[in-house]
Amino acid sequence: MTTEARFIQDGKSIDHTPGSAVIAGDVVLIGTIPFVAKLDIEAGKLGALAAEGVFDVLKDGSTFTAGDAVYWNATGTPVGGAATGAATSTASGAHLMGVALADAAAGATTVRVKLTAAKRTTTIAGSVTADDITGSDSSLGITGKAGAAGGGGAVAVAGGAGDAGAGGAASMAGGAGNGANAGGAASVAGGTGGASGAGGAANLTGGTPASGNAAGGATSVAGGAGSGTGAGGAVALAGGASGAGATGNGGAASLIGGAAASTNGAGGATAVAGGAGAGTGAGGAVSVAGGASGAGATGNGGAASVAGGVAASTDGDGGDASLTGGAGKGTGAGGAVTITSGESEGATGTAGDVEIDTGAANGGTAGNITIAGANAASLKFGKMPRIPVATVAALGADQAGAAALSEGFNLVTDADGAAGKGVRLPSAVAGMQVIVKNRDAENAVLNVYPASGDAINAIAANGEIEMAAKTCALFVAYSDGQWYTCPLLPS
Repeated sequence: MTTEARFIQDGKSIDHTPGSAVIAGDVVLIGTIPFVAKLDIEAGKLGALAAEGVFDVLKDGSTFTAGDAVYWNATGTPVGGAATGAATSTASGAHLMGVALADAAAGATTVRVKLTAAKRTTTIAGSVTADDITGSDSSLGITGKAGAAGGGGAVAVAGGAGDAGAGGAASMAGGAGNGANAGGAASVAGGTGGASGAGGAANLTGGTPASGNAAGGATSVAGGAGSGTGAGGAVALAGGASGAGATGNGGAASLIGGAAASTNGAGGATAVAGGAGAGTGAGGAVSVAGGASGAGATGNGGAASVAGGVAASTDGDGGDASLTGGAGKGTGAGGAVTITSGESEGATGTAGDVEIDTGAANGGTAGNITIAGANAASLKFGKMPRIPVATVAALGADQAGAAALSEGFNLVTDADGAAGKGVRLPSAVAGMQVIVKNRDAENAVLNVYPASGDAINAIAANGEIEMAAKTCALFVAYSDGQWYTCPLLPS
C-alpha cells in the first residue's frame, strides 16, 4: 500500500542550497516568502533557513505597534544604514514576513518579528463568513471572477436580512484620515469595457420591499459633514468623459424621479435644493448651467433647460416649470429671480437674447404671458420695451373685406374712405393695444372697423370710425368686445 504522506521534518527550518553564499542573519526570499538564515551557508552547499522563530530585524522608518503586520522589502533601506533590505509596514512591493511582537518607533533600527512563513493570496474560493474584513495592504480589493468566454462574475455587498427587525445596513466608506490628511475616497465604478464593449453600469438603488404596500428603500448620496470651520464635502453628479476620438460625446447625467407603476400613481418628485444655512449663514446656492464648450473656435456652450414633463395621456396637461425665489422670513425680503443671458467676450460678439414665449398652439388657443401679475407693486423697465410694427394696406369696401390689423404699431397705406377701403381691429380682449397711423401720403380718410360683434367707443356694434387724413390713434380694449380710442377723435 502506498503511503499518502511521509514525515520529513517539523518545518521550523527548511533545507536550502543557495546559489551564492549566505551569511547568518540574512533574510532569504523563497518565492515570495521571507526566511532567515541562522548560520552561514556556503554557495552550493545544503543548509537550513528558519521558517519560525522570533528575530530582531532591521527596519526602515516605519512605526510599528505590537500585533502589526510586518513586511520584508528586499530593496528597502534600514534606519541609519545603507544595507539593502529592511522590514516595513508598507505592503506594496514587499512580502509578508510576520507580526511585530513589540512597539517600534520610526527612529528605531529594528523591530521584533515572529516569522509567519505564509504566502499572501488575493483569491478566496467559495463563501466567506466573518465579523470584519480588514485589508493588511495599502488597498483591499474585492473583485468578481474574470470571465473566460462569458461575462465576469458579479460582486454583491448587501446588508443581512432582518428577522423581526430591519435588515442590516450596507456601508462603504473611505478610511479615516490621520492628522491633516484627507480621509480615503470611496468609489463605485462599473467595470471597464472590452476593446469595443461599453463600460459596465454602476447603480445605487434602494432596497425593494417584500410586503404588499411598503415603500422602497431610500437612496442617499451625501457629502461628508465638515468639522469645525471646515466645509461639508461636495457631491458631484457628472456624466462620464468621452473617449479621445474627435466626435465622442460626454455621457449624459440624469436626475429622474421614480416612475409610477400603479394605475393612477404620480411619478416621484425630483428635488435639487441648496443646503440649509445655520445661524446667520446663507442657504446654499443652486446652479443649473450648460457645460463649457471645447477649445475649438466654433464650439458652443451646452444648453441649460428647465422643462415641465410631457403629458403622455390623451388629454393630459403638460407639467408646469417654475422658477421661484425663496420665501423671506420676518422682515426679510423674498429671494429675487434673475434671468440673464450669456455675456459676449470679443468686440464683435453679441450677448445672448432672453426670450419668453408660450408653446405652439398647434390649432388650439394660444397661451398668455403674464408679467407683474396681481401681486406685483409695479412693473419697472430698465429700457423702453419695443412693440411690434407692421405696414398694412387698406382693403375692401366693408367690415368683412377690410385688412386685418395686429397688436402694436400699424402704418396704414392706401386709405380711401370714399371707396370704403379700411382696416379691421382684432377681436377685443381686455388689455389689448393697437396703434393705427393713417399714412400722410394718401391724404385720405381711413375707415377702421372692429371685429365682428365688437364696438368702438359709443358707436354701434360693427360700426366703423373714420380717421381723418394724416391722423393717428391708440385703440385700447377695455373689455372683451369693447374698444376705446385715445384721444376720442384721432388726431
